[in-house]
Amino acid sequence: MAAEHIDDKQFWLAITILIKNYHALNKKIFEVVLTEVQKQCNGQLNESDEDELEQQLQANADARTCDGFKVYYKLLTKKLATNILANGTLNFSKQSYECHFVGDESFDDFSVHLNGGQLQVASKSNSRWAEFVLRPKLYNWSQSKREEGAQKSLRLVDVEKYNDLYKQLKQKHSESLLKLWETAKESTDPLKFIYEDLAIAAYLITLWTSTQSEPKAFADLGCGNGLLVRVLNAEGYKGYGYDVRKRKLWALYEEETNASLIERTVEPNSFRFEFEEIDWIIGNHSDELSPWLPVLAARLKTNFFLLPCCPFELSGAKFQRRNTSISAYQDFVHYARQISDRCGFETQQDRLKIPSTKRIALIGLKRTVQTTQNLEDFVQNELQKYQTIGNEIKLREKTETVRNCTQVEKSILDSLVLKIFRMLLDNAETTTNDTWLPGRQLTMREIVQSLTKGELSGIKSECGGIKTLLRNKHEVFQFCGNDLIGIRMPKPISALPSKSLTIKKRSCFFKLHHPQGCPLKETDCSFIH
Repeated sequence: MAAEHIDDKQFWLAITILIKNYHALNKKIFEVVLTEVQKQCNGQLNESDEDELEQQLQANADARTCDGFKVYYKLLTKKLATNILANGTLNFSKQSYECHFVGDESFDDFSVHLNGGQLQVASKSNSRWAEFVLRPKLYNWSQSKREEGAQKSLRLVDVEKYNDLYKQLKQKHSESLLKLWETAKESTDPLKFIYEDLAIAAYLITLWTSTQSEPKAFADLGCGNGLLVRVLNAEGYKGYGYDVRKRKLWALYEEETNASLIERTVEPNSFRFEFEEIDWIIGNHSDELSPWLPVLAARLKTNFFLLPCCPFELSGAKFQRRNTSISAYQDFVHYARQISDRCGFETQQDRLKIPSTKRIALIGLKRTVQTTQNLEDFVQNELQKYQTIGNEIKLREKTETVRNCTQVEKSILDSLVLKIFRMLLDNAETTTNDTWLPGRQLTMREIVQSLTKGELSGIKSECGGIKTLLRNKHEVFQFCGNDLIGIRMPKPISALPSKSLTIKKRSCFFKLHHPQGCPLKETDCSFIH
């Protein structure tokens, strides 16, 4: 890395970020908690706090009112049984920061200095980490802008209690849930779903405990595979899951959870609970039901937890942007919060730490006095403004629509594949001697523009578009980066992975359609010549 010059203000900006984000440098750490702050004045340490620390770090050098700080941390670990203690020393005059870990030799003490505008880093026993991880990260942080009002993750719960519970839930449930996934032969990624729902369960339990709002019973609307219901049931929380379709996993859960998972369409205008004790509604990536969660909670006089994902209007139609200056996801979260506010809730917002980019949660705990008529007028107004056809709310069908290339007539697919293949061969640079013609690369846009409207609409309605078709024909096409598509050079059998390999089951595409045939010998090709 080139020696980049940074000034005093940039240096302390980097240290400000480092103090609270050491976990960005060490994957063993989940979060950093500041337990005590002391300021140093004239050689004496005096009591201070995070606000004063932040203020002094942001101040100009000549405006600071102390010599430095001593900061004490607790590093919450992801997998280790115990958390790690550490302390950091900030010295304004020396332009230095030193971090010392207490009682754990697996963590290296390190120091950072600003010398003549250059960052100097040192580690007790890992100089490569200091040079190639710590220093580049500090430089990037020094060039960043302070984000005023940036949302902190897990701000509504005790982070240490949450992390401890999350580790317990992983140890207790993850292995048995993985086995259930294998038994059910689920095609979805088990690690993503399991760890995400365990994290959500840990968050809810910590939130309920800290706010003294433990549910008499909860209802997970649009519960999908029922995993969250199963975990919460196992942790002693009574609750139910509703979904328009039963899932294979339901039958494999314990009897209590199986009986609590209900196959039923949640029609917002007529939905009522069979169980009077329900006082919490959960919407965990509940898609079309997401904007309805606050409305249902207001109507049924419950609290709610909503983790919005795919954006929809109250009508079930695709969400129409209100603010194009922010992302579509942020726009929808703002809209869902607006609905919650209109329903009379004092809406709380938090950011979860889950393996998903959609991790903003809305929580409705307290509801101010609002007339039912005001709420219903708002709902009817929204339905009329963003309705599709008629007055009905468009909900998900009980039978899941299969959207893949198996639903398109094979002859149509074959003709499209051949047409795109010939486009990639057309105008490609010719080869000399016996070199196989690899064709050219085209952007997805160029490919789409060369197809007719009929070809595009037919493939889009059934399998999600041309990109899905090309991915499914991976033995012919390859994605080359920067949205470019090319012809895949066939590999011999010896170079292919042996796991789940199908050999000599179908005719070789290149043997049939490439002007030079297949570049492989019949014995080497995994397809029939």
